[in-house]
Amino acid sequence: MNTTPDSNQRQPKNRTWLYIFPILALLLLTLIVVSNESPTLLEPKELVIPTDLPRTNGPLEVLLFEQLPELVNERFSSDWRLIDIHFNEDSTQAMLWMAETDSDGEILAREPLLILATLNFAKEKWSMYTAIDDDFGERLLDSDFGESELADSIFVGSEPKSPTGIVYGGYYLPWEAGKTKRVTWSVGHTSCIPQSHCYHAFDFADGTMFDIAAAKGGFVYHWRDTCSNNNKSCTNSITLEDRTTIPWTYQIYLHLAKNSIPEELKKVGTYVNNGQFLGKADNTGLSTGHHLHFMVVEKDTLTDCRNYCFGKSVDITFRDVDINWHEGTKGGRPRLESEARRFGGQGSRYYTSQNKLDNSLPNSLPYKIILFPIFKQ
Repeated sequence: MNTTPDSNQRQPKNRTWLYIFPILALLLLTLIVVSNESPTLLEPKELVIPTDLPRTNGPLEVLLFEQLPELVNERFSSDWRLIDIHFNEDSTQAMLWMAETDSDGEILAREPLLILATLNFAKEKWSMYTAIDDDFGERLLDSDFGESELADSIFVGSEPKSPTGIVYGGYYLPWEAGKTKRVTWSVGHTSCIPQSHCYHAFDFADGTMFDIAAAKGGFVYHWRDTCSNNNKSCTNSITLEDRTTIPWTYQIYLHLAKNSIPEELKKVGTYVNNGQFLGKADNTGLSTGHHLHFMVVEKDTLTDCRNYCFGKSVDITFRDVDINWHEGTKGGRPRLESEARRFGGQGSRYYTSQNKLDNSLPNSLPYKIILFPIFKQ
């Protein structure tokens, strides 16, 4: 099913993550870790803890009620909520999933911010590392979680070949024309390690399992839709190979729903027109809610697509976006208002697609056809 070019990415092994501590079900729904937008202007918001939650003096309480709030208030300037926690077999390592909330308190559907916590030998304090730390990738790969799908989007050691720096155009927003979705992440992405690999990636959501349409034509290169919906350790996706670009590029669509990819597309090499239905957005893999993660990578940085394809995102523009305009490709780039304030450019929450199905022949065939006359004597 897969075609797999060489990669410098370290190969993790499969391992099932274990969930423990039944009281976390209540805790994870009600624990809110927040920090102030401006330490000089606003008072820090209080950590909300349910009064009927059993309290102990063990290491878990130290992690969740002392060290985690301190870390978030020290490192971040937005409102974050702990939504999930995974432990290794002996509960000496934990992976915390943090979701950012918007100004209305709504959790943004996208990938979570990851925090790795490791318990010291005295089992009293935890060392904590966030996904934006320079050494996070190495520490995660050396942990018990380094054998999970998480490692598929992590690059350590020697870098793969850098992208060419080309701005690629001709894309449309990856859903049906006339419908509007919300961008929940773009240039602020921290779901790649290193973070810069996701600088040109996009997360789109509308609170539903919406239909995904091909942003541009291409050939099916890799797919998987066997993961159950909402499965946090298994990611469904489809990747299209675009042979009209030099070098070839790959459109990666992540977090799809189970069995939502049409059967006719479950064959490597099948051509897909722009606007054609690819599947439904869901919550599979590293995700805080139903959304689509969309990015384009060049061939030289593409991973081996063991579970899903990944790479270093390249700068792309959409013909149906009119902000952050690139004149050369006649397209724009979606961006959140908060990201525009930090990184520059213009921001907006909502974007309306003009992606209509194009039933024309492929722009690039896998081989050239040469026609010539045949004469008989």
